[in-house]
Amino acid sequence: MITPMDLWSTLSEDLQSRGNQGLRRSLVPCRPLSPTRTLRQGRSVLHFASNDYLAMAWNPQVREEFTRIADQYSLGATASPLILGTSEPYAKLVESIAHWHQSESAVVFPSGYAANLGTLQSLVSPEDLVLSDALNHACLIDGCRLSKATIKVFPHRDTDSLGDLLANLRGRFRMAYILTDTLFSMDGHVAPIRQIESLCREFNALAIADEAHASGVFGNRGRGLLDAHRADSSVWIKTGTLSKAIGCTGGYVAGSHLLCDTLLHRARTLIFSTALPPAILGAAAKSIQLIQNMDDQRLKLLELSSFLRKELTLRGFRTTSDTTPIIPLYVHDPHEALELSEKLLDAGIFVPAIRPPTVPPNGCLLRISLNSDHTHEDCQQLLDALGQPMLGR
Repeated sequence: MITPMDLWSTLSEDLQSRGNQGLRRSLVPCRPLSPTRTLRQGRSVLHFASNDYLAMAWNPQVREEFTRIADQYSLGATASPLILGTSEPYAKLVESIAHWHQSESAVVFPSGYAANLGTLQSLVSPEDLVLSDALNHACLIDGCRLSKATIKVFPHRDTDSLGDLLANLRGRFRMAYILTDTLFSMDGHVAPIRQIESLCREFNALAIADEAHASGVFGNRGRGLLDAHRADSSVWIKTGTLSKAIGCTGGYVAGSHLLCDTLLHRARTLIFSTALPPAILGAAAKSIQLIQNMDDQRLKLLELSSFLRKELTLRGFRTTSDTTPIIPLYVHDPHEALELSEKLLDAGIFVPAIRPPTVPPNGCLLRISLNSDHTHEDCQQLLDALGQPMLGR
């Protein structure tokens, strides 16, 4: 047993230890100025830090729709959609998501995190087996824990290990679920979608895919990586977010009437949460309408990604080969990540240092996040500021 004073002392020591390891965090004031520039530490800097991949958070038509609806509706939704009812912007967004993803229906959640937690809590039981990629987002990990199912973590994108787990364990459980991000948020890797789908068919399993970083960026009309791989919707449950390429906030699940109706009855993160503000709902619907016709911006993103990865590799930096808007620069430890990020900031460029617990202890990196408003000149400025990697990096 400890006293309250002991607790506060332990927490203080923990923060001190984090500081010594280069893991202490703080909230730094900033003011976004444009899709590619932000005011940080009192000066305007070029940044590669947001998930606004198509610059929709700054799109004039989206912002105009936000203002139009804000003038007509209350500032906040003020209650759960199951209590007060659904506004016209709410219904329009549900219809927009379902039409976009060619699904029967959709459910809108307060966040992408809530969408994943609510989906897993609704579908997965203690009698089930959950197989989760080692680098899945925290919301999938927390959803696994809340489900109280048997959880097995397979090495990142290792479908041989995943297949072995299914072969050895599937018969012992009521149902098996495979969980994966389709585009991994820190390393920019693409999931082995076709191989996972094949294993689902072989072992009578379902896959749950978080398309948070892929929606808007990949696939026909920006429908995501499941669409790009022509994935079978009978095998996959698709979750997504409104806060990245769509440029707003919130999350969703797109699927059958049966799935969505089940979530309305079971998903605690929906039932017990206030709905998103009407203006956000309307802005998200407008953004979804627009991004379906933004193939040029999607192509530009991939071209910039290919160019920057090639140049970084030629200069001796460690990165990945996947052509996605997320480009990691791997470093040895948290201190090196902070030092490199600070060096870039001194040169007028902000790239965030990513450290545990966001990444594994051996996975520290700088996360370069591109959007369609970045230019080749911006990328060249970043390359010039980076110079050559330090010896041993």
